[in-house]
Parts: sequence; structure tokens; C-alpha cells
Amino acid sequence: MEAIPRNLAILKSILSNFALLSGLHINDSKCLFVPVAIPDASLPGIAQVLQCAPKQMPVTYLGLPLTIRKPKKIHFKPLLDAFQRKLEGWQTKFLSLGGRLTLVKTVLTALPLHYMQVIKLPNWLVKQLDGMRRSFFWKGREKCLGGHCLVNWAKCCLPRKCGGLGILNLIIQNQALLMKWLWKLKLEPNSTWTSSVQLLYGTTDIAALSDETRVSLAFKDILSFKDFFIASTSCVGGSQQLAWKWTPIGLYSSASAYAILADPGLRSPYHTLLWKMKIPPKVKVFLWVALLDRVLTQHNLLLRNWPTISSCKCCSHGIIETTSHLFVQCEYAVQVWTLLQARFSLPLLTFLPDLHLFWLQNRALPGQSWDIVWAATTWAIWKERNRRIFTDKSLPSNLLMAEICAAIEAWLTSV
Repeated sequence: MEAIPRNLAILKSILSNFALLSGLHINDSKCLFVPVAIPDASLPGIAQVLQCAPKQMPVTYLGLPLTIRKPKKIHFKPLLDAFQRKLEGWQTKFLSLGGRLTLVKTVLTALPLHYMQVIKLPNWLVKQLDGMRRSFFWKGREKCLGGHCLVNWAKCCLPRKCGGLGILNLIIQNQALLMKWLWKLKLEPNSTWTSSVQLLYGTTDIAALSDETRVSLAFKDILSFKDFFIASTSCVGGSQQLAWKWTPIGLYSSASAYAILADPGLRSPYHTLLWKMKIPPKVKVFLWVALLDRVLTQHNLLLRNWPTISSCKCCSHGIIETTSHLFVQCEYAVQVWTLLQARFSLPLLTFLPDLHLFWLQNRALPGQSWDIVWAATTWAIWKERNRRIFTDKSLPSNLLMAEICAAIEAWLTSV
């Protein structure tokens, strides 16, 4: 409001009358007013009328930093503190990769959404938030080295159908949330938002507004997405009614915008099969890493310059332990697969020299029963490999098969 005596008196009268009618009480000690471009000499008079103290920008409004200038790092400290509190409160040592993935997607990724609806997050902040999400997912702590991350973060943030984990990309999600203001500008002509844009800039035509227009920093960030927005909308039947191309009913949604912006066009050959399996989340994440050949076999450890032996611990031939060898070609693995083939009456298996080809090529006939047998066996072979390395103990193939059958039964009955 304009800081003139009449307006101040009217505002104070409205608040006082509301308090009398509702039976509430105004606590003046908790009230404040924020002067914008007002001389310091006028502040005592305003404070006397409103009976509250002045506070210079920036201030916190509805949990967000309110400022007439570009937000500084200190303004985002509450968000970083919220991340820190969450990370410190979790017993990360007892969480599997599947459990951490769930917390990353449902808790950590949700924390900045309130900010992202109205503010374009600066690159340094996105980098810091991604660093904390990445470190928690791979190592369960605030920071970790790049060598601890088995798969790069960009791959993890791809949609599942494109071979990723489906973790939200904060930059793209920020864009999708901010574009809703462009939609409101077109679809809600009587809203306060539209009236404010019309009053400030003389038009609500998105095409007529540009980054060069003398607009606020926040609105300039929103306008930076206008080309994609215009290309994604069309008029219905030659009328002025706007329709969003990426939803069946023609209404804008942040989810549909994100789905289009985050889709690189590539498709994973096994995304649907893997994530729909009725198996524990930690096994799904492990299989995802294994199918990308990123599990820490002896071969991959050597590539990372970690001191280790190169030969496979599950066989006696001294062959280097690669993903394909460990799960498909190792003599121990072949024994286990052969026993399971007889146990579940599977067709003759084709031992292709690649884990995902071995899985997909052999599922032609048995279908879903083969999927869960393949998942349980791959997981059991990995645990047996670790048992031999870290405890110097081993199970014969027939006992491992019994362990696999028990796991399959437990998974099926728990769903």
C-alpha cells in the first residue's frame, strides 16, 4: 500500500474492527511493516500510526525470502539447514540403497519444492543440494568422494523408462513449477497475479514480454521459459481458449511439463521389467547397478585404482572377475543356474556373455517366473561372492540354490 496517512489509518481501522468482531486480539509486538523506497524521516510517523516497528528487507514471508534484489546465499540458509537436520536424524548405517533411494525421492527432494514454486534456484544452490542428495544415496553421509558414486548423478536423475532411478532433476522441476505462472497469466484473467502484471507492464501477452523488458528479476526468470511454454500450448478450435499439449484434458500440470523436459528420448530395454518386479527395493537398485556394469567387481575396482586381486573368488581358474564372468560365465554360477533350471523346469538356458542379454534372451518362454528367478539368483551370487571375500566362508551350489528358493518364496508371500 502507499505510505500516506489516510491509507495507514484505514488499514489500522480495518484490522481493529476485525479484531473486535472476531474476538481476537492484535499483538503489536509481533507485527512489523516493511518500507520500500520510503525516506527514513517518514518511518517514525508510520510506526506511530500502525503501532508496530519497521523492518528492512529482506524479510521472511510464508517461509520464503522476500527481497527487492537478487537473493543472496544467506537467504537460502534455512533450506540448507533443513537438509542438514534431516540427514543428522537418520540412522544411515542401517539403511540399504533401496531405503536411501526412497528417502531421497520422498523427503530430500521435497524440501526445496516450496522455494522452487516462486524462485529460480541459483546454480550454486542446486549443485550443493545435489551434492547432499548424491552423498546420502551412495554413502549415507553428507559428503563423499566421486569414486564412491557407482553411477553418475545425471544418470540417476533420468526417468526410469530412460534407464535412470527417477530421482527428480531439480533444475527441470524448478522450471516446470515456475511455468505454472505463465499458465495462470493466460487462464486466470481476474486473478491478482494477472492484474499485477497488467498494472506493472501494461500487458499480459507473454509473446510481447521478453527478457529485455524492464521487469523484476523473479518475473524475468519466469519469462526465460516462455519459448517452450508457447510451443507447448495451442488454441482450441480457433477460439481464444488455451490448451496444454502434454495432458489429455488440455490443462497445465508441472508433472507433464517435467516429463517432457526430462525425457532425453532414449529408452532402456529393461526398465519396465526391472521396476515392476515383486522384489525388495534394495535388490532392484542392486540389479540396476549391475545391469549398468557398475558393481564393484575386482575388474571395476582395478579400473578405479583400488588395490585388490583381480581373479574371481568363486572359481579356481584365475580368471579376472568381471560382471559378466561373475554372474553368467563363472563355473560356480553355471552350476547354480543349471540346478535352478531343473528345479523350476526352465527351458535350456543360453549363457550369453552379458548380464542383461542373458536375462532378456532367456525370458522369452518362462516370462515372469524367469524374471524373479533371475533376480534372486543374481542377488544370491553377489552375496556369496562377498561372503567368500570378507568372511572367507562359502556355500556349495546346492545350498545356495536352497537359499535362492527361500528368498523367492519370501518375496512372493510378502507382496
